[in-house]
Amino acid sequence: MTSFNHTFEPVLHLPLLWHFCGLALVALLLFLNYKSKRGNILVIFLWNFIGVFLHEVSHLVVGIVLFAKPTNFSLIPHRKENGGYQLGSVEFRGLDTFNSLPVGLAPLVLLVAAYFIFTNWSKCFQPSLLSTLGIYFTSFVLIYNSRPSLQDCKIAFRLPSILFYGVVAVVVFFFKPHFRDAFSTWVFSVK
Repeated sequence: MTSFNHTFEPVLHLPLLWHFCGLALVALLLFLNYKSKRGNILVIFLWNFIGVFLHEVSHLVVGIVLFAKPTNFSLIPHRKENGGYQLGSVEFRGLDTFNSLPVGLAPLVLLVAAYFIFTNWSKCFQPSLLSTLGIYFTSFVLIYNSRPSLQDCKIAFRLPSILFYGVVAVVVFFFKPHFRDAFSTWVFSVK
């Protein structure tokens, strides 16, 4: 059995109909998300609250851990100059070459959380249609909100930070053979 099948074995054994229901739920959530953007600010706020909370908390936690010195955390939506809404924000006063890339890309940790939850769901819940819908709903919320915003990318991809992490990656890859060997093994084993 391949490692992919082993990792997703509990989910792969669920009835196909339950997966179709889960995919239908994701399609419905995407449709409702699209429709919510046409609503008033209260509808937008309520529809996005959980995801915005997780997204902004990821920035906050990584900022605290990497000494970016958060100064403001807000989940209260406000209108931007371009007419759109900003649903949440975290402000920092200590962003630098070392921490701006991880702080800006912090929401990507929600992808890791989605993977962990998806692969371990059956350890906490008995297989059923309802629990399968729970897997799909939770995965949707985490994956959809893991996307760094344009502002997040502006923070993350500052030239000094990119150069710093680029040099670190090159040094690790070329001067630490066990990292290079592990990477090469992983790349060539994925099919």
